Amino acid sequence: MNTLKDTFLKQLQTISKLHMMKSLTPFLYGEDALLLKLFLKEATSPKTIADTLNITKGRVTAIMSSLRKKGFIELKKNQLDGRSVELNLTLEGTTYIQNKLDFIDNYFETLLSHIGLTQSKALVEMLNNLLISIRKIEENNNG
Repeated sequence: MNTLKDTFLKQLQTISKLHMMKSLTPFLYGEDALLLKLFLKEATSPKTIADTLNITKGRVTAIMSSLRKKGFIELKKNQLDGRSVELNLTLEGTTYIQNKLDFIDNYFETLLSHIGLTQSKALVEMLNNLLISIRKIEENNNG
């Protein structure tokens, strides 16, 4: 089992160094992650963004400042609570994030086409099973 674990970890390390990962990882942290939340309409308030990205409100403020300077977002007062703001994508921000999503979509379309339908389905099923197992382990460790 140790050899299998070592091989698995080496494969993960190899995946982490692929060029493709440079396009994916920004969606997990920082500016692109915030833009994606706005694009998908999953969050519009700094507090909700901080909670969903698991970052501090101070970090959200810093990212917001940078994105405003780039012209990617605009802030509006919350209509229900004038003390808070809502974030919205500008046309530039929408175009930026859409281009990144299109690149990733095309990449994976090519990849799945290359490995074929049967292997693509098997890969998705294995990833789903892996995620189920990871969630169970994390629930047991945190519960």
